Amino acid sequence: MRVGIVGAGICGLAAARTLKQSGHEVTLFERGEVVGGRVATRTIEGFTFDTGATSIAPRGKTIESVVLEELDQTELVKVEKPIWILQGQRAVPGASSRITPRYVYRSGIAHLPQLLAEGLDVRLNAQIDEIERSGQGYRLGGEAFDAVILTPAIPQTSTLLWSLGENRPIANVRYRSCISVLLGYKEELPETGYHAVLDPDQQYPLTWLSLESVKSPGRAPEGGTAICAQLSPRFSLNNYETSDEELVETTVGFITRLYGEGFRNPTVSGVKRWKYSQPESFAEFEHVNHPGATLLIASDGLLGGHIEDAYEVGVRTAKMIGTTL
Repeated sequence: MRVGIVGAGICGLAAARTLKQSGHEVTLFERGEVVGGRVATRTIEGFTFDTGATSIAPRGKTIESVVLEELDQTELVKVEKPIWILQGQRAVPGASSRITPRYVYRSGIAHLPQLLAEGLDVRLNAQIDEIERSGQGYRLGGEAFDAVILTPAIPQTSTLLWSLGENRPIANVRYRSCISVLLGYKEELPETGYHAVLDPDQQYPLTWLSLESVKSPGRAPEGGTAICAQLSPRFSLNNYETSDEELVETTVGFITRLYGEGFRNPTVSGVKRWKYSQPESFAEFEHVNHPGATLLIASDGLLGGHIEDAYEVGVRTAKMIGTTL
């Protein structure tokens, strides 16, 4: 049986991999130039930044055995330092729950979707704007499929459902926006007890700070520092159209308050905007997808916005559709 999957992020790749292992023929349609979606990496003049998801925390879910046993582990790095809390513009030790086993890849977290995509039929730069019914099946990109899985963020999935006249109970799913600011310095940070800082209450514009060169070796030229700052949902929404220069300047202000004036002038900088960064509310998987259906939704809006959740949804959807075909 042929299954067409819209989107080659972690959900789509997990579903495709699971279906292929069960003997189904699978094609993924990805509108971007690379696989991975929000599991993305950017390199600027020797500095490497994970611009969306910043680590893999398996937490005993399906992805744990995939990453630690099935996929190539040559570049896999265990993050040694924990996450601390941002409190009064200072980094302080967090609760023990923050000491969760986390993993990244030396060349960037985007290496994960690249590994997952090996051996799969992925059509890049393939924008799918509508789905057509074709007998008992469907047509995507001019090709016939027995079943279809939709993996984009729920607002984008809703548009595809509309093209078919389909209606699913997903209207309550809401997403937050996020702006990531990338900063590379020739200076080396003083020793820290953490690899990232989180503002759990999101009181400040700076809600997450990942010290990329602490998280994984090789993320900055020797003696340098790579930092990815993620700005809060409210700040990101209100400043989504603000220029890159202004966003960098604002973020540098936070960095200097944390680490001193030596970090006033970054060597390199960049900005990445995520319109649909993470879901803030969810729909129930069982309410959205029914046994026997050949059009299913696999989205982080059904479980959670972390990599391990996205992978779980993809596998679950594949297993459900696998019993139908």
